[in-house]
Amino acid sequence: MDRDEWRLGIGCLGAARIAPEVIVRPASVRGDVDLVAVAGRSTERARAFAQRHGFARVLPDYLSVISDPDVTLIYNPLPVSHHAQWSIKALEAGKDVLCEKPFAMNVQEAKSVLDAARANGRRVIEAMHYRYHPAFLAVLEWVRSGRIGCVERIEACLNVAIPDGGGQEIRHLPETGGGAFMDLGCYPLNWAMSLMDWSIPCVVAEGRRTARGVDEWMSAVLSFPGGIEAHLSASMAMEVETRCWLEVTGSAGRVRFDNPCVPHLGYTLELETDAGIVCPVVDRTTTYLHQMNALVEALRTGTPMASEGHYILQQQALLDDIYVAASMGDLRFR
Repeated sequence: MDRDEWRLGIGCLGAARIAPEVIVRPASVRGDVDLVAVAGRSTERARAFAQRHGFARVLPDYLSVISDPDVTLIYNPLPVSHHAQWSIKALEAGKDVLCEKPFAMNVQEAKSVLDAARANGRRVIEAMHYRYHPAFLAVLEWVRSGRIGCVERIEACLNVAIPDGGGQEIRHLPETGGGAFMDLGCYPLNWAMSLMDWSIPCVVAEGRRTARGVDEWMSAVLSFPGGIEAHLSASMAMEVETRCWLEVTGSAGRVRFDNPCVPHLGYTLELETDAGIVCPVVDRTTTYLHQMNALVEALRTGTPMASEGHYILQQQALLDDIYVAASMGDLRFR
């Protein structure tokens, strides 16, 4: 198809709070992305959402969105417990899928989704939006090109106080795939694994459960060949201050990155070597627009993305391993 004719038609499953950032605002910037349809558990809420954000139509249920002939991509921001089921339905209907993180409840579910993508000749991408931002790409280039020598240690954390919501907050519920390391820790894990080029580590972990049974905080140490360690942590406890941090120490330098998750909201990025400290200025375009730009190009041209395929399986397998190591494997295998 000619570049001028190609369009991406998005169908959204649910009126999720994150959807405006991930798809609505990026679509408004581009001229080749259409917000085609949305459905939600509440038709009234879906209608209000569609009117507020410019979706062409509200449909009665998720299956209607998936079967809409003008929809070419399904955005799946449903609770984690619903990711596999509805992503598979979309793939079997011939749609590509952008699925929110974390991708699935466990690696078996993730494999089922990827198998459905292969069987139907479609693509499914995990919405690791930070991965497409120039700031993180700069960190990757510094590490891979040897600017800090050989990597010796990685430290990364993401802490955000998340209220329980009187039992209504899905990130506090075991049955919907809640937990600090699932919702927050998947980012530090992905940062570290991307920097280590997805080398397979040994895992030790510990954490503390809430009264509802999910992990309130969790820390993990990934040990790689050569004595390299990645120390990762995540907390959603109410007493924590918001912190999003990545530090990579090498034999010849260090990288410090404050706010690698959403640098468009403000960041500090430093490369320290014997030559001095470099603080590059990167554009403040949102991570979500960078993700949308990469997604459109990948779907239009067939080029691979950094958050699809076997990367998804490796990420999900490590999440499972971390929960098992912390004696919380029951949260992943229910």
